[in-house]
Amino acid sequence: MKTIVVGGGASGLIAALKARENSEVIILEKNDKLGKKLLLTGNGHCNYWNKEIDITKYESDSLETLKSIITEDNINEVYKYLYSLGIYPREKDGYIYPYSNQAYSFREVLEQNILKKGIKVIYNVKVTDVRKENDKFIITYNDTETITCDKLIISAGSVSYSKTGSTGDLYPILENLGHKLNPLYPALTSLKCDADFTKIWSGIRTDAKVSIYVNDKLKKEEVGEVQLTDYGISGVCVFNLSSIASSHMDEKVKVVINFLPNITDFEDFLYQRSKDLPDATMEEMFESIFSYKLNDIFFHNAHINSKAYYKSLTTSEINNLKEVMTHLELNITGTGDFAKAQVCKGGISLMDINPFSMESKKVSNLFITGEILDVNGICGGYNLAFAFITGYIAGDHHA
Repeated sequence: MKTIVVGGGASGLIAALKARENSEVIILEKNDKLGKKLLLTGNGHCNYWNKEIDITKYESDSLETLKSIITEDNINEVYKYLYSLGIYPREKDGYIYPYSNQAYSFREVLEQNILKKGIKVIYNVKVTDVRKENDKFIITYNDTETITCDKLIISAGSVSYSKTGSTGDLYPILENLGHKLNPLYPALTSLKCDADFTKIWSGIRTDAKVSIYVNDKLKKEEVGEVQLTDYGISGVCVFNLSSIASSHMDEKVKVVINFLPNITDFEDFLYQRSKDLPDATMEEMFESIFSYKLNDIFFHNAHINSKAYYKSLTTSEINNLKEVMTHLELNITGTGDFAKAQVCKGGISLMDINPFSMESKKVSNLFITGEILDVNGICGGYNLAFAFITGYIAGDHHA
């Protein structure tokens, strides 16, 4: 029996290794090396797992199907399998990295296992057609070359980070085979806004709570580090909200930033601060709390003289300051594009997949795994974990 895996990324490599236990396996890889996108994950440190994996960390068109994939048994089994391949983990704040803290070494371990198992890899391959005849798959690649197999695993990725080869080539092919393709949107990316002060705050990093609204209805909130940029906002907590923005850009989208997320009563905080520093100006009271550039924006937008003293402020001025520090509204005008997005929202419908085998419900002996499916997770290793789990299931159950 021959199995072909299209895509030598995270999901495809695990699928190939598991399938090799019962089948001849060939990987068709678009790049000149395996696992190219893996090298970018976790800023090159490869955050490949998380201690708290569950479906609440994901979006999908079928959470019911996802529940049968992201199970405790699957999570434990695949984590142990990665360890058995030689991945020695270390944890930081629930995030799991290889102990080397290098994505390169993670990729090397997977590639070494591919070589040891005698899995053939054909590089620089662009698949242009897949059809099935007489229970055999015929794959056309580079326009003129063909190869056949008994079972086919599609692990070709989406359209995010196109420089790594993820250009969505397999979407139309899977559509032609009867699968539903849900609309694609950038996810885990930055947000753009129309504020006139972004050039001033560019380069600042600060902790905050960010809330996203669509048509004035609260959709989600995240707390963490926010990176302030010359076009808007970025950072992990912003990334985790970005798929909501990108999929609703034809509606009114805004975010509200609370720069003092740990302060429950702003007026009392300000009063206590003035008692602790009775001779301090407003600027001096906030000197060690915010960057001077951020303070300038706050005082300017609240129409307060930064050299003024607390006792001279009116109730209206205090309310204005509270508004800009704890409820700064930004109208979202766009998001980072697919080239800069870490993953995609949307893809091949999970409802077309048997979650216990990752086999297509439309075409027998065809298995679909990883990011090409309509599943996207938040930052923290969840997307790679989904890729590994689905690859493992497909490789383990397809024989």
